[in-house]
Formats: sequence, structure tokens, C-alpha cells
Amino acid sequence: MSKGLAIVVTGANGGVGFGICHRLLVQLSSPNPPDAQPLFKLEVPGTTYASVAGDSRIVDEYTFDADAGVTIIMACRDLKRAEDARARLYGLLDKHISKLRTGSEEERYARKFRKNVRLELERLDLSSVRSVLDFGRAVTQKYEYLSHLIFNAGTATYSHLDVLGFAWDLIRFPIHACQHPRRNIQVNGVLSKDNLGYTWQCNVFGHYVLYRSVQPLLIAYADKVGSSARVLWMSSLDAEPEFDPSDDWQLTKTMHSYQASKFQIELIAAELERRTLEAQETGRASNMSELVAPHGEIHHLVVSPGVTATNMSSLLNIPIPGWRWLMLTAFFLVRLIGSTHVLMSLYAAAVSAVHFALVPLRAVPTVRNSPRLSPADVEYPFWHSYYGKTGSRVQLLRFGSENDRWGNERPGVIAVPVWEEHPSAGEVLLERFERLYEAFEMAEATRGIGKAGNGQAA
Repeated sequence: MSKGLAIVVTGANGGVGFGICHRLLVQLSSPNPPDAQPLFKLEVPGTTYASVAGDSRIVDEYTFDADAGVTIIMACRDLKRAEDARARLYGLLDKHISKLRTGSEEERYARKFRKNVRLELERLDLSSVRSVLDFGRAVTQKYEYLSHLIFNAGTATYSHLDVLGFAWDLIRFPIHACQHPRRNIQVNGVLSKDNLGYTWQCNVFGHYVLYRSVQPLLIAYADKVGSSARVLWMSSLDAEPEFDPSDDWQLTKTMHSYQASKFQIELIAAELERRTLEAQETGRASNMSELVAPHGEIHHLVVSPGVTATNMSSLLNIPIPGWRWLMLTAFFLVRLIGSTHVLMSLYAAAVSAVHFALVPLRAVPTVRNSPRLSPADVEYPFWHSYYGKTGSRVQLLRFGSENDRWGNERPGVIAVPVWEEHPSAGEVLLERFERLYEAFEMAEATRGIGKAGNGQAA
């Protein structure tokens, strides 16, 4: 395996995951990817990411080389749909290259990139821990390292859309109705085949298990190439602390498991990054050091696609003919009147994930280098958990896809407030996640020993 990027994208066969793969291909087919260029003006330069303790070889940016090749691993539950998506992605890349000026440096680079890029398919069912662990073993056997994990896949246990309520919200609060919808009705108590909260496992815990199972491959990338690896956790504008952390951390009781799962993603990613920076600066995380790279070689960022039309909307069981066209019309009008978070294409919605996957880390805003960013900068509707509670303390920065009213996309940043009622929720959750992960891993090891004892292949 060469020194090219090796990127896992979950849920890559459709929706935003497909858009991320498409955008990665277009951007990386350029010798100077536009999405890799610094965009944010940092208030306190030089306080971004500490140099990796004890290893000055590790840098915070990537070298783009068409000869090195790029591997995008499309992690999908349905391999037939994944095969169709792969063919479409190759076709989109070929179409992009065909529009470049013949004989130009850009075209020569792109054609060389096309020759060396690989779209690989791997089966992954996040609702099954065994499937996630099998994915980790398969990837470990096939690949020498991984440079990125982009945790895009997600689901929700919707029952229906309150159509009349949504229409009323759309008339009275058009921007809030689209950016922070409250009429997507969910059901609770849905369990996975592992007897865990279904939405929680698919959106949060399954991805945590995936991270832990391939963590050595991320460290191997830093060791081989000399650049830090990255994990991008996909959150949402819908993320809210809508659960009781003491007795509903698997989100089976809350009626807002989707919003709560996205909020847990933010808590987990922020806690992992806090420990990463601690390992960078001191040489070791203070506790549970096995969860991060030895010297902070793996960074965790939280991104969001904004609001865009995906197949998830079909889970709302909307009983109106032509509702997709009505939804797109509403999105277009809301964007036109000033919503920056409603995007009309999957390619545009992928801008935040791809930008923060490729840009040098020293150009990434943080709480330390951008102290003026405040939760109070964001206007929330009266039905949102953050309404009237956005104090000055910042939990993390969420990087979202935005655009202007004419559709010119860009990455943006939102300061997420500390959950004042439970300020240590991230640390508590991470410990619970790790204990559960270890229990499943031990059960799988015992199962493998049992199979071997019975003369079966483990």
C-alpha cells in the first residue's frame, strides 16, 4: 500500500455519505483541492493543535499526490446498492475530468488520479456489534493503515410527520421549522438485535466500536506517513440533550432518540479530543489512555451536513402525493429568505466533512484559538433545549455545511454550549461505552475460541 489517503465512509451508498464520496473524488482529483485551503481567520494563531509530544515527524496536514493513490472504503449494509453507488461515483468523476481543459496541468493530474483511485466495498451493519467487529477484522487484514474515518451513517425511529403541525410551523417560523423541526414524530423502546437501543447503536455506539476496532490502523497511518489521522463524527443541527444520562443513556425511553444520539456523538467526540490534546501536550492521557493514540496522533472533529433532502425523509411516512417536490420547494424558499443551513444538493452538504477532512489542522478553529465564538451567537426556536440557556461556556465546536441564498456552499462553525446540568456527561458516557465495547469484544473472543475447539473456523 502506498502513502495515499485511505478513508472509510459509513453509509456511503446514498444520501450525504454518497455526497461525501463524490466531493472527495472531485477535490482530490485536483493538485490543490479547494476544500483543503484554510478559510477561517483564527483569533489566537498558534494555539490550535500542539505538536505531537516526542515525535516531531508528525505533521497536521496532508500531501496530495496523484501517484500515491487514494482509497475510499465504502462501508455499507447493502452491497448491491453499494456496487451501484460505486459505478455512479466513477461515472461522476469521469464526467468531472472530461470538463477540464484538455492538456492542462489539472487534466493531466486528474487523469493520473483516476488511474490510481480505488473505491472499495465492505459490508457494515451498525445495528450489529458482530458485524462491526467483523468489519474491523476484515479491514485490518486488507489494509496497512487508515487515514480517516468519516462516521456518516445514521437513522431514526420515525413513525410519521405531523403534517398540519409542520405546515403551521412553516408558515409562522419558516427557517426554524426546517432547521430545527419539532414535528418529526418518533417512537421509543425500539431495540437492536443486540438488545441495545436501536437508534443509539446505529448512530453512536456502532461507530464507537468501529473506531476502537480499527484504532491501530489509524495509528499505523501516522507512523508510516507522518501525518495525524482524523475521525469525523457526523452530528446534526437537531442535536439536543434530550435524555436522562443516569438511566436512559441507550436512549430507549426518550421520545427524541435521534436528537439525543447526535448530542451523544458530540459529547463522545469532544471527550476523545480532549484526551487526545492531553496526550499531545503531556505525552499521555490521564486516564483510560488506551482510548486515544499514544501521543495524540488521532484527532476527532464534529461535522454536520446542515439540512438537505435524503432518503431518511421516507421514514416519516408522509401521506401526500408529490411530497418530495413540496419539500424541495420549501427548502428552496427557506434558503432564499435567509437560511444558511438548508442546502439543495448532497455535494454541497458534504462541504463541511470534506473541508475538515483535508484542511491543515492548524487552520481549524478551536475553543482556544477562537474564544469569541459563543453559543449565544446562535438563535434557537422556543421549543429547542438550548433556547434561553446558551451561556458562555463552550463544550465543543460543530462544523456545519452552509450556503448563501444563491447556493454557494461553505463550511461554518457553531459553538455548542456545555450541558450545565450534567457537565461531566461526556466522560461518564465514554467510560460506559468502553465497558460495553470490552464486553462485546470478550464475548466475540470466547465465541471464536469455542468455534476453534469444535473444529470450526473462527
